[in-house]
Amino acid sequence: MEVLITSKTHVGNSACVGGIVLETLQFVRLLNGKNTYQPGDTELEIGQIWEIDFASHPDVAPHVEDVYVINKKFIRTLADVRAFVVKNLNVWEGKPEILFDGLLKWTGNGSGFLDNPNNLPQNSVGFWISDRDLILEDNRYFVYKRKRIWKSRKFSYVGFPDRISVIPAGTLIRVSLAKWWKPEDIAIGHRCYLQLSGWY
Repeated sequence: MEVLITSKTHVGNSACVGGIVLETLQFVRLLNGKNTYQPGDTELEIGQIWEIDFASHPDVAPHVEDVYVINKKFIRTLADVRAFVVKNLNVWEGKPEILFDGLLKWTGNGSGFLDNPNNLPQNSVGFWISDRDLILEDNRYFVYKRKRIWKSRKFSYVGFPDRISVIPAGTLIRVSLAKWWKPEDIAIGHRCYLQLSGWY
């Protein structure tokens, strides 16, 4: 099937590559085997379309997008990823609270997360158009700044493209949820944390 590459994010020295199956609009995460991401220097690039044979191997919900690549062949490059996404997919628009069907909770410092495995969105990835600028902070986060009476929202950036100082309001942004994780030194349950993986 033809797959449009929509994201590359850092996972250690490897690359987590996300895409969309053009025929079905299915989200996929392209792995080389169980928990085996693409190499950091993968030839797969955002905006490219590849013919890919794959086998579906969903992880624990909401991370249902995992597939194992069997064969792949480069086809072409799509000139306008944003136009394709906006035309063909549901895109969240507005405040961060609408992301992932409004199911996110927020930490005191503004990081979004899920912690209820019985109340999850259909996917761990999605697209968003923010109604405000996102400002780079500490060279790691993009921050949606609120009025003083409201807490700002913070997005850890994990994408390959170089950071920019401001992602302007109205930009199409790809967001994702990290895999379930629990810190060893804090008495909280497993969580999926919100990430910003790219923009178009």
